[in-house]
Amino acid sequence: MCPDPAREVTDSAYDRLLHGWLTGELRLVNTGLPRQRRRLSELLEQEHPSVGCTDGSVQPFKRMELRLLAEMLDEDEREALLLPILIEMTGDETEAVVLCPSSVEMKVLSSILGMRLRYERPGRVRLYRPQLSLLRSKLRTTTQYAFSTRMIDE
Repeated sequence: MCPDPAREVTDSAYDRLLHGWLTGELRLVNTGLPRQRRRLSELLEQEHPSVGCTDGSVQPFKRMELRLLAEMLDEDEREALLLPILIEMTGDETEAVVLCPSSVEMKVLSSILGMRLRYERPGRVRLYRPQLSLLRSKLRTTTQYAFSTRMIDE
């Protein structure tokens, strides 16, 4: 059976429309992302550790979580770790990708999860629902979700 060229054009136009709509919706969902991430060493010195978000709100960090992170890292690593750690979520909620631009995030993840992890590709570590639940139970305020339309395997 030959594919219908008119159907392909319609599907393509529909896909573009849907992608545009989803992108707009995700922009709204992600309005609470941090304007900038801050160093753990800096946050430990603040009376009320927090970061400003793109929507004008403030994301506070629990001091208990900051101390937990500080205990597992040396001085240079505390200087290098930027918070919050971002967790990229896509359409499938059974897994997520943690953005790990340096080896410090990888060390934190491995320590919290009690297992050796490896990069899926540079700067990205895939976690599955049970791992994600454990990570978020220990680091609820120092991790943050970012939602994406990108497929997780891209």
